[in-house]
Amino acid sequence: MSQRRFPLQGLTLKLALFYLLLSVPALALIQWTIVSFEFHELFEAVDSGRMTSMTQDAAREMGRYWNSDRPPGHIELATRAEALVLRLERPQDGLAPSSYVMLELSTVPIAVGVYDAAGRALAHAPENSWTATPPAAAHPAWEQARRTGTADLEGEETPERVRRVLAAIPGTDGQVRGFLLTELRLPLPWQRIVGGNSFEWPILLVYLVVFSIATAFFMVRWVTRRLNTIADAAESWSAGDFSTLIPDESGDELGRLSRDLNRMAVELMSLMESRAELASLQERQRIARDLHDTVKQKAFALNLQIRAARRLIGSDDEAAKTRLDESFELINGIQRQLVHVLDELRSERAPGGFLAPRLRDLAERWARISGLQREFDLDDSILDHAVHGEALLRIAEEALANVLRHSRATRVSIRLHRKDEQIALSIADNGIGGADSSSGMGLANMRSRAEGLPGGQFELISSPGQGTEVRVRCNYGARQQ
Repeated sequence: MSQRRFPLQGLTLKLALFYLLLSVPALALIQWTIVSFEFHELFEAVDSGRMTSMTQDAAREMGRYWNSDRPPGHIELATRAEALVLRLERPQDGLAPSSYVMLELSTVPIAVGVYDAAGRALAHAPENSWTATPPAAAHPAWEQARRTGTADLEGEETPERVRRVLAAIPGTDGQVRGFLLTELRLPLPWQRIVGGNSFEWPILLVYLVVFSIATAFFMVRWVTRRLNTIADAAESWSAGDFSTLIPDESGDELGRLSRDLNRMAVELMSLMESRAELASLQERQRIARDLHDTVKQKAFALNLQIRAARRLIGSDDEAAKTRLDESFELINGIQRQLVHVLDELRSERAPGGFLAPRLRDLAERWARISGLQREFDLDDSILDHAVHGEALLRIAEEALANVLRHSRATRVSIRLHRKDEQIALSIADNGIGGADSSSGMGLANMRSRAEGLPGGQFELISSPGQGTEVRVRCNYGARQQ
């Protein structure tokens, strides 16, 4: 049986590409969903006043060190602004438990600026990055923050979502020493998924490549190779070779399919043999009819002509009479041989020989198909005539088919014996047993064939776990009526 090449083509390649094309949008959708949920959770906390309260707390803390006679230096203000940025970005006690989403969407999501009482910039954080955008000098937010302590500035929704808070820095004497501005600026999640080039995407691509290779290996090892074996067996069956079976004993769907196809092949082989036997029988019967209607009738007419010619010859022509007598005997011999040939052609098979070789050939053929071990105990002296030969062979064939289909056996034993004028046939296996003698067309056909024989008896012995035995007995020397 030829083996198919190129295992990475066809179904394997298509399935690997399908997984790859499905995984990329699926993983992107999962990432977008998670990031969007965290993004929404973050801004819920911001809009509920979390960033405002944290900015105000940082402004008060900064004010404790801001005296009128000794204001903090630039480095100290920048350090305290940087500390506020880090505090806001912390995932546990920062803006929200999902604060880490800020760093997923932007490398610098928060900027803080420190201004004096006149609105002049003193420091900002983080260094070497974008700076928070203060309101215009005449903006009422300065006065509102001076009066109430904080002021929420206008934000933006697109193309980035922006939130800004301005808080007054009160000194120890209660006077406003300066202002603290906090600005949160994040791109929307879909922009990050579409245009982002973070470290997750190389990891994702590596994962997809490994996943595709693993999928292809699995398909080659467990699916396509087995499908190719099934296809090779099907090609052999289509060519008429039913001896090729699928060697797949696994318990999954493909294994069950292989066993079902093997049983189908065995049944098809049996059907083909039956059709061939039927065609042979019909052809023999046609030849018999033709011989009967032509040659036999002409031989009979020739016999009559020879008899009439002998009566017309005188008694003094002894030589002619002798010749006619010889012709008469010759034509009688031809008629007898013709009757014998017609009897043979009309029988169900060509007569002659012994039953044991045919039974052994049948069992060997089924053993090659099923892989069963076989044991023979056959009497080679039993003639194979039309009374019992074909019936016993058909019973044995049906019994072997049942062994393959139902018994799960590994060994079958076939015995054929003659005692006095009775033949006994036995087919036994070591399978699971438990067969019901009252069900199944196959058992009914075997019983009908057996009981149709002269003195025929049929017996089925099948105990659960102890195998099954079919026994047939019939008279040996009887003739069909």
